[in-house]
Amino acid sequence: MGMEEIWELYTSSERDLFQKSCRRLLKSTFIVRDRDEDSRRAYYFISRNPDAFTLYFGYIGFDIALDRDNGVVMLRNCRDASESGKMQINHLILKKAESILLCCLWTLYADRLRAGNLSRIVTVSVTDLRFELEKYGIRDQIDKSTVSSALALFSRFSLADVNGRIGDEDCRILLYPSLQFALEPAEFDRFVSAAAKRMQEKQEEKEEIREEDEEFDEQTD
Repeated sequence: MGMEEIWELYTSSERDLFQKSCRRLLKSTFIVRDRDEDSRRAYYFISRNPDAFTLYFGYIGFDIALDRDNGVVMLRNCRDASESGKMQINHLILKKAESILLCCLWTLYADRLRAGNLSRIVTVSVTDLRFELEKYGIRDQIDKSTVSSALALFSRFSLADVNGRIGDEDCRILLYPSLQFALEPAEFDRFVSAAAKRMQEKQEEKEEIREEDEEFDEQTD
């Protein structure tokens, strides 16, 4: 059955939901079933009609991947996937701090799952995130504003959400199962190592410049 035939079978409400679901996938790559009611409706509609979405996105070289165990639908690039042999989701170039924060959240999510957390949505505190940043020795290099901006970006892509205000004691970060697909484990390990090294080198350069300035000031006194 072709796309036009499928379209003719849809009711007006189904057509509306189809269009909204397509726009959401193009905008945010992921739809997480348990995020909110709109996400739930979109997820179940896609899960019942995967062929229609495959046909539609196939015109532009994309396809959907459906993970029923985790309740996640994702948009993937068919061309990249065929070349690498792996599922390739949309790519987003992140700033260094955003990349480090994403890796920290990925680690926190994975740790909770390994510890036996059965909830599909994992909740962590800002303190948990700070402790994770401390492991890489870069906690002081990422301020509250940077964290807030990065989390807002991750929210756009249905990777995480913030319940409360960053800085408040009761603030919580909601981590979604889509985080599992944001980075391949091997890629994650390589990236964390390289990114943390770059951040540390940058900090050392700043310290060297500061020490040189202080030495110059002493000589001119």
